[in-house]
Amino acid sequence: MNNAWLRDTIRDFEPYKVPEIKENTVINANESPYNIFDFPNVKVDFLSRLEKRPLYHYPNPFAEELRTALGEYVSRRADEILVGNGGDEIISLILNTFMNAGDTLLIHTPTFDVYEIDGQVLGANVVKVPDLEGFKRDRNTFLRRVTELRPKITMLCNPNNPTGELLPLSFLEEVLKASSNPVVIDEAYLEFSGQESIISQLDQYDNLIVIRTLSKAFGLAGMRIGYAVAQQDVIAALSLTKLVYNMNNMSQLLGLSAMAYRDEILQHNIPPTIQGREYLMAALRKLDGVTVYPSVTNFVLVHVPDGPAMVRALSQADICVRFYKAPELENCLRITVTTMDVIRRVISVFQREVVPCAALK
Repeated sequence: MNNAWLRDTIRDFEPYKVPEIKENTVINANESPYNIFDFPNVKVDFLSRLEKRPLYHYPNPFAEELRTALGEYVSRRADEILVGNGGDEIISLILNTFMNAGDTLLIHTPTFDVYEIDGQVLGANVVKVPDLEGFKRDRNTFLRRVTELRPKITMLCNPNNPTGELLPLSFLEEVLKASSNPVVIDEAYLEFSGQESIISQLDQYDNLIVIRTLSKAFGLAGMRIGYAVAQQDVIAALSLTKLVYNMNNMSQLLGLSAMAYRDEILQHNIPPTIQGREYLMAALRKLDGVTVYPSVTNFVLVHVPDGPAMVRALSQADICVRFYKAPELENCLRITVTTMDVIRRVISVFQREVVPCAALK
């Protein structure tokens, strides 16, 4: 193909890549280990809904029933919710709605790769504020950049992926007050944190857009159900760039079933995930040379002396984790917290690989 055909902003573009996975134990994408159909009530509810919904009809363009159910979950009106094909689509809709080529997108680093990728596709000026040591957000510099640059979009992942750090609501409000433009808070992992959502302050800030998902705590990554929460006029604006039938019938129906039994699902999924996370972090912190960064999510970021060697050792144990090539994440691995059996296997590999090296010092 002639590269001249390509849009200018993507000619030298390196897209988001999902590496080939050969291992059977996959803990590289922060997926839940729990199958939603293992909840009998959910399965019966979904099949009942499916029987009544002819699949030869197009889905509801705005997933009206689901947006109402999601609104009840986050205590907002249906017209303050926009349902998307995963949080990724919501990110794309936000940037495509508000950003022109050359506009500034303010993020920090390291964070979720898709923010920068989508910004680059649109020709945005992506400004990144590096984290402080220990992957703590540099709050003072970030606030200063909001004031100085007046970015068209400011994005914060909270809790952050891949570091697991949680920012307090007070700081998020400082950012919202400092910006006259949209501020996007991505709360994909919030259910694991125990912190209240910034959605509670939505009435106070017309520039607030919150991203949520059913992929993580609800275990529906394969169904791609994300949603935006914002004031009604912002949701109406985001709807301008949405594909007409972006949410298929199956996803809409399963999302409704998940919302109908949300308390049962979350009470089952979240406590063992938190318990496993704390167990994993405590075990890895006992190993010389391993740095475990604080996390309030369903994953843990660790730094090891030799990242590629650890990845190979885990692969040989049939375990796939996320490994990063970015300089700021050199020798860092992100480990999804799943079942205790998997957690113990991961710890065993670390103990074999790290302890002998430390003993030689």
